[in-house]
Amino acid sequence: MAESLKLTYEIDPLNRLISRSGKRSLLPSFRSVLDGEFKINKNNSLAYQLKSSSSHRQLKLQGNYSLDKDHNLTLTLNNENNQLSGNRLTLKTRIIGASSNELAFSVTTGDSTGKQHFYILRLSGKWQADKYNRLSFQASKENGPPDTLTFRASWQVNKNNEIIYSYTRAGLKRGTRIAQTLALSGYWNITDKYRLIYILDQKINSEFNFKVSLGKPDKRGLKYELGFGTADAKKIFIIFGKWKINERLGLIFEIPTGKNGSKDIVFGADGELTNGYALKLRLKNESNRDLGITLRLSRSILKGQGQVFLETLKEKKEFSIVGGIGLRW
Repeated sequence: MAESLKLTYEIDPLNRLISRSGKRSLLPSFRSVLDGEFKINKNNSLAYQLKSSSSHRQLKLQGNYSLDKDHNLTLTLNNENNQLSGNRLTLKTRIIGASSNELAFSVTTGDSTGKQHFYILRLSGKWQADKYNRLSFQASKENGPPDTLTFRASWQVNKNNEIIYSYTRAGLKRGTRIAQTLALSGYWNITDKYRLIYILDQKINSEFNFKVSLGKPDKRGLKYELGFGTADAKKIFIIFGKWKINERLGLIFEIPTGKNGSKDIVFGADGELTNGYALKLRLKNESNRDLGITLRLSRSILKGQGQVFLETLKEKKEFSIVGGIGLRW
């Protein structure tokens, strides 16, 4: 079919769909403003529910999702359903929530009577980190690879060890900006020298696998540095927690997770007593591989676990901890 007969769509200031047949250069008189609401159906397909249709007719819109600079949900149409390929539809939305497998947007649409309608659009999928350590949501599709919604602004780690994403968007008044934040609840795992994983849902592989520097002990936990974004910027953050030694399990890093909860990471280690006052520990992962992290802890961390450990340290000086198994002298 000739391109001049393709359907072209737009979004008007009231978040309504505008349809017209032909090329973009057609006169405004050929445009048709449609009252309705957007819907995301199964398989993350976008449709526009027409209100004037007694048969609840939907216009199916197919393409690839993305976010614009203001984090509005955007769909770039393909050539299915007689659509004009490359036609970009940007809905004025606000991100109101995120879970391990879902991203939720609020939408307000006006109609020809002057009424406004508020509703929520939900995309299903999973979270990943891109090669620039940016957060991205992978919206699943029935056929083909998922669509990538990239979150280009910076993220931080709060005192509950949650990832907090912050950005600004255009306000209603010209020239104004509104600050928004998005919290992602999960837990950290340290498995390699230069990798740090934030797990949202292990069953569906919804997690951020960050490329980082060697971890450095900090009085508040472990400090990391990573490259962020395409401009080779650096960011530093801390995983907050405290250290414990358990006779049965080994070295434990107890990490707060919010709502008075915590998550433990169990390490192995080679250790020695230095000057009779401190423990020097070289951390190992669950596969007994060196993590490149050297930790110094007060010997008092062993108090309450028996005088036998302290006496053994005095005599042996060196010891090992096997993750999940405990102390070995």
